[in-house]
Amino acid sequence: MDTRRKITFYLNPETNEADRFVCQQTDDTPQGERGRLWRAALLTGFAFGKQDPRLPFLFSELLNRDTSFDDLLQLLKTVYPRETEALLKGQKTMPLRASEPVPAPGSSEEETRANARGLFDGPKHG
Repeated sequence: MDTRRKITFYLNPETNEADRFVCQQTDDTPQGERGRLWRAALLTGFAFGKQDPRLPFLFSELLNRDTSFDDLLQLLKTVYPRETEALLKGQKTMPLRASEPVPAPGSSEEETRANARGLFDGPKHG
């Protein structure tokens, strides 16, 4: 029995700036990677929603081609003022930068999962 779920919805780029941005990003993504990108975006929204049900809606309303990291950070500061300040104080001496990828065997999905684990748990040795 196939338990997969197909999710279908419409974007309206003519009346919504966030939808317009997403459509442009979709057009710029190779056809074979689009489903993976959409799945990741959907799951990311649910991950934020698990922390606070308002976050996916707030982030989606903020989204446009000019949205910056500082905009997203300001939103997090608004929802979680103490937690965000504590996090920023702990990282003041270290600039934010992309971490080195953690090598993982197999599919690109496994590599993405291993990279995410590396961000939170540190590098895995094996």
